[in-house]
Amino acid sequence: MKKFKFDNDGRRWDSFRSFHAWNGSIVEFETGEVMVLGHPDPDRRYTYTKFGIQLTTTSESKCPNLYFDKECTEPVKKAWLTWKGQQMLAIDNEQKVAIALSGGWRGRGHPSLGTHVERATAYWAGSERRPVPLTSINIHPPDKEYKKNILKTLQEVQIAVTAVYRMQKDKRHWWDAYKYEAKPEWHDSSAEDIIAEICKDDNDVKRVADKGFKLPRKCEKVDFLYIK
Repeated sequence: MKKFKFDNDGRRWDSFRSFHAWNGSIVEFETGEVMVLGHPDPDRRYTYTKFGIQLTTTSESKCPNLYFDKECTEPVKKAWLTWKGQQMLAIDNEQKVAIALSGGWRGRGHPSLGTHVERATAYWAGSERRPVPLTSINIHPPDKEYKKNILKTLQEVQIAVTAVYRMQKDKRHWWDAYKYEAKPEWHDSSAEDIIAEICKDDNDVKRVADKGFKLPRKCEKVDFLYIK
């Protein structure tokens, strides 16, 4: 985070029992600490130049390219960051790191940081320091080994389930199904066992017949990602 001058003219006390000032979704303290509070609405997801902090999500076009390593030679694909929905991020443009915002307005809190900042979703102990990671960024790269083991079996399953679906008399359904997510524990299951499981639910039969499968992914958790 950049060095900044505390806003004495706008300082308050009551909300956190510590002298502070608001700057959009960011709260600055007389102590030099800074925190993000809550998960900002879209109209507050921008760069706060006073601190060199950008609030964004992994799905927004303004989110910078992210990397595994400090040298920024190993890029993280956006699809790996949005597999289960977008993630809220704080980008520290001074320290060249990204962290995930934790919790929310009703999160469990982080009392170890101090009662005045326990509701922080991102926290800096002072200027020219990295943020303190309060939660992890989730990365979901493809599981190549799982795909190698299961793909042929799932092709057999889809053919069989599609045949079952065509024989059903009532094919009406009130929603347009998404792909059926293959289960990790299927990696050593037979096609017959998987077919039997899917055919227990007519909705699942329709999903597989209409949309097919999507494969589960690995989940890696990191405290930081990096920007150029």
